[in-house]
Amino acid sequence: MGVYRSGVDSGEVPQWYWLRGLHDALVLGVETQEFAYDVTQRKPVRNCMVIRLDARGALFDTSVTAIRLYNYRVLQGAELKGCHWMQDRLRREKDKFILDIIALGKDEFQYTVRFDFAEVERK
Repeated sequence: MGVYRSGVDSGEVPQWYWLRGLHDALVLGVETQEFAYDVTQRKPVRNCMVIRLDARGALFDTSVTAIRLYNYRVLQGAELKGCHWMQDRLRREKDKFILDIIALGKDEFQYTVRFDFAEVERK
């Protein structure tokens, strides 16, 4: 299992990962989509979660505007909208990624999502 923490070089990090960190980025909203998929494909895309960010106030990586997580499943957490991204940890277990986000809204909470692959939009 590989573990990647923002701000730490820990080996082979996915190209799309925000290595320098998103601390204090504002989560503007979360959109989800369900897709009709081709069951004959080896790894069909079933759904997508888009996390929209305003990273202008982030301490480190201010270029990220959106994170797309494909074939996602939320494992833990409340709604992310309107909270601040404090820190995260990305793990790889077998052929899946697991992203643990510590967010700060009214209170601090953890949001955990499992997914197959991701795309990151940068300005």
